[in-house]
Amino acid sequence: SGMLDDATFRVSGESMSLRPAALLLAVVLLASCGGLGEEKGGGFTVVASVLPIYLLTVNVVDNIKGVVVNILVSPDSGDLHNYQLLPGDLLRLSRSDMVILNGLGLEGFLHDALADLPPEVRVVTADKGLEPLLLHAGDAHHEPSHAHRGDWDPHLWVSPVNAARMVANIRDALVEADPSHAEAYRANAAEFIGRLEALHARMLAVAAGWPKRAIITNHDAFGYLARDLDLEIAGVVMLTPGASPSAAELLRLVEVIRQEGAAVFIEPGYPEGPARRLAEDAGVPVFTLDPCTTGGAEPERFLEVMEKNLENLDAALGG
Repeated sequence: SGMLDDATFRVSGESMSLRPAALLLAVVLLASCGGLGEEKGGGFTVVASVLPIYLLTVNVVDNIKGVVVNILVSPDSGDLHNYQLLPGDLLRLSRSDMVILNGLGLEGFLHDALADLPPEVRVVTADKGLEPLLLHAGDAHHEPSHAHRGDWDPHLWVSPVNAARMVANIRDALVEADPSHAEAYRANAAEFIGRLEALHARMLAVAAGWPKRAIITNHDAFGYLARDLDLEIAGVVMLTPGASPSAAELLRLVEVIRQEGAAVFIEPGYPEGPARRLAEDAGVPVFTLDPCTTGGAEPERFLEVMEKNLENLDAALGG
């Protein structure tokens, strides 16, 4: 055990320094070679990075015997920007057959760990073929071609039509990696995609009648839904995650509400104080939009959250 006392391994007389992520992985691999901890079963194990990706994946897997889907970042972990990987996370990643990510920089915290994974673990991103939007905040003046990866809005799944495409990407990856269950993956995905597309069509039909189009969101997570429904995001209360808006910024947003009749939305799992204060100052009610990044992990929850978002948008904009 002396060899693990610090981040340096002795390899034939030479020392080799490892990054902390690599060191943890090395510890994990030594432990797993020694038969400590849980053994990987004979089935197919998938790790989904975050709750929305888990919910999309679990609807494709839907009770297929021998296929297990685990979520990496627990939905109550708070802000992903500050997420710190735990040794148990590295263990779960290294023992999986497939890791499914959202992409567009959402999982920046996994960068080193993914580079250190055993080569047989497949890493898949669900954003393939989707048209990314720039974030509302800060660097919105970049031309998309010059945008840094961190400037893209990663919240692809809040749009049901995007979610349907992500499900197709997840299905294709699973079919390729685990062909013995191909038929079941295809059948489950077809059913779920059908439900997502039906919800998208219903959203378009309901939104067509809204006299108002402007919304102010709590954080910048609803760009794709706004694009689907031809809404204008007239402002974002918390442009920087975790930072409250200045008095000047709140005044500007009050002005936007008065001029454009913009509706104000809070989100589960994010501080509500500044948005509530804004709505109070402007004399308007507060509604909820849920990006589905916190809360329960039941497979049906994804569609329930999106249905509720439609209901709340209708209440806010349909009046």
